[in-house]
Amino acid sequence: MASAQSHLGNTPLNLAKLRELSRKGLVLDPTITGPLSLIAEFNLLKDHGVERIYHLESNILETECPGLIYICRPKLKYMKYIANHIKHFSQQSNKVECWLFFVPERTLICERVLEEEGVKGDITIGDYAMDWIPCEDDLISMELDPSTWKEIYLDGDQTSVYYAAKSLMRLQSIYGLFPRILGKGDAAKQLADMLLRMRKEKSMIDEVSNVTSARTPSLLNTVSNHIDQFIIIDRNVDLVTPLCTQLTYEGLIDETIGIKHSSKGLGAPLVSTASAANISALPLKKKKYVLNSSDKLFSQFRDQNFSAVPGMLNKIAKRINENYEERHHAKTVAQIRDFVGRLGELRQEHQSLAIHTGITEELMGYTVTDEFNRMLEVQQNVVAGIDGNKDLEYIEEMINKQKPLVHVLRLLCLMSLSQGGLKPKLYDHFEREIVQTYGYEHIETIHRLEKLGLWQTRTNAASRSNFSQCRKLLRLILDDVNEAHPNDIAYVYSGYAPLSIRLVQSAMQKLGQSSIQTTNGSAASIFSYMGGNNASSVKDDKKNNSLPNDGWRGSEDILRLLPGKAFDIKQTVEYGAETNAAMARAKRHGLQHGKTTIIFFLGGCTHAEVSAVRFLAQHDEGRDYLVATTQMINGNTFLSPIIQNRNDIK
Repeated sequence: MASAQSHLGNTPLNLAKLRELSRKGLVLDPTITGPLSLIAEFNLLKDHGVERIYHLESNILETECPGLIYICRPKLKYMKYIANHIKHFSQQSNKVECWLFFVPERTLICERVLEEEGVKGDITIGDYAMDWIPCEDDLISMELDPSTWKEIYLDGDQTSVYYAAKSLMRLQSIYGLFPRILGKGDAAKQLADMLLRMRKEKSMIDEVSNVTSARTPSLLNTVSNHIDQFIIIDRNVDLVTPLCTQLTYEGLIDETIGIKHSSKGLGAPLVSTASAANISALPLKKKKYVLNSSDKLFSQFRDQNFSAVPGMLNKIAKRINENYEERHHAKTVAQIRDFVGRLGELRQEHQSLAIHTGITEELMGYTVTDEFNRMLEVQQNVVAGIDGNKDLEYIEEMINKQKPLVHVLRLLCLMSLSQGGLKPKLYDHFEREIVQTYGYEHIETIHRLEKLGLWQTRTNAASRSNFSQCRKLLRLILDDVNEAHPNDIAYVYSGYAPLSIRLVQSAMQKLGQSSIQTTNGSAASIFSYMGGNNASSVKDDKKNNSLPNDGWRGSEDILRLLPGKAFDIKQTVEYGAETNAAMARAKRHGLQHGKTTIIFFLGGCTHAEVSAVRFLAQHDEGRDYLVATTQMINGNTFLSPIIQNRNDIK
């Protein structure tokens, strides 16, 4: 069949050349490919003239496209790559027009490099503010590099804080100002101050130029009707949680196989619908499989503790089989038509079941190993404050067997954080073992860990660590967690409640407690598990459901134990009399929107923490939660940027 443009080119002007000139290639920073695929699929890009997609690499790029669009983060190495590409194109007879778009915006140093390379005049430069990537209805991510926390606290680079502020200002321009901003952590305080400063700058610009403000309307002069508060959790406040092994289905997939940008690579047998004979003849290639709520089965057990997943899969398999068996009972034409109408959905569900059964088998093959169970036992003992020589012996055994260094450091850092540091003799021993076993370049790795506070010597043997005190005040350890039918967020780590989410509960302690019930029907609120005076406040809320949120009030002792500043900022706008009257009428007639609380993780968030927030949302009627984060992380991706690579030593 002839293409839609095959009839062109039969005139003296040869109009087909116009189409040739519109052909473009897209050259992407490898870290942007995944996030961009969540916004625009290749078919959409193809409809807009994109013929080929390349990764931005140091190799010389050979292309037949007359135009190339580069999209990348503002990194110096990419400027070198692009400069070499442009110099190579200039030596060819066919001219290649180039555009460069920085994500989220250009930097002076990158432009200076292009200028020094002599190619700045040969490329058109722009910015592409790819602020938020919608991963789920309740999860958005900036998809920054996993090294954000390390850049802030080790390198002193505040760029990611600035990017976060710009992205959050965009949210406020769409939904209105956050009425209340709470947070904990030094970088979180910097972010909050930056938001306030940007708001003032924007209001001054609008005052100077009324024409501009009229042309680009914004809600930065209006308090949001949708969002009632914005909570910032600095990753530096809770370093224990990402180092623990996630035990939810989605979290365990990320820990063992890896999830990048809501998708993972699966072997061909899992995603292929071909017969077993054909599968055996296929090469073992990885195929991208999207893990989000579009997969109905995955949405059912993504947040479940992994121990409950096999039983759920078994029930789903029986139900699908019963649905297939209904075809034998279809006697009339109407019954047959009804079954045929459901057949497509059944087949899709059947294929999804086969994929998740394969994933579960792979995960079970790992979780039943002695290595996994011993590592998990060490983690749980350390976090629970149970001292034992067997934990140290296992870590030393891992070093002797030359297990991946990142796994060893996860346990050592977890031990140091939970115990307030290691004894000097023990610290020196493991430092010597790591350097002699894994290489002398890791002297720098240990220095970085010490500077970040992840691995330190204990200064006072008699004093209790801050984490051990938080463990008691926030009830971080629960022994009687029902993993199949959970009644507390601690199920996501099989007994350990993420400290970060306990902080969120502290900030939300006077909101909607009377409507929250435990799964087993008990009248106790899930917030009562936090200890202190929170349990007694449930009775008070039953008398008055409209009590204001006191934020951090009552949590001062806890906040003093954690690093960084705590803050509670209220953003207000002076409305006129007419606006105030209209808002009062809306409140009186129940026309206000349902409230949404945004929880922003500065420095990364784990899938288990997202599952814990979803658990809170399920038990908090009349309130929605939106998790926003700079990126999704796990223990390995959290520590890997800190580990010194031998190839990086010059």
